[in-house]
Amino acid sequence: MDNSKPNKQTISIIARRAPYGGDGARQTLDIVFAAAVFERPLNYIFIGDGVFQLVAGQNPKEISSKPHGAALETLELYGVDEIFVHRDSLHSRGLDESQLACRVNLIEERALKQLIAESTYVINL
Repeated sequence: MDNSKPNKQTISIIARRAPYGGDGARQTLDIVFAAAVFERPLNYIFIGDGVFQLVAGQNPKEISSKPHGAALETLELYGVDEIFVHRDSLHSRGLDESQLACRVNLIEERALKQLIAESTYVINL
């Protein structure tokens, strides 16, 4: 084993909640911003209803909620380059990649399981 390079521990944060109707989605985003400070590889993964967080053109003011989509657009500034979306979750909700507010990596079930298994830390919200 080559010990000349430090082993970067990967953090994967899984977002499963819809963006409105509670503050869970916003709290998950806040955790992502906080985790980015540690300068470790960070995977932000959207599964299930969490894919709705990425839909472009949402107007949270209509339901008296805080904006979420604009914050997602700043992720790259915080060093969060890897945003993954479970392809089946997206398609089963009648969505496609063109409807999302930011650039993502669509990921299949098998690759998703491998990504999570290879992560040092997994935060599932």
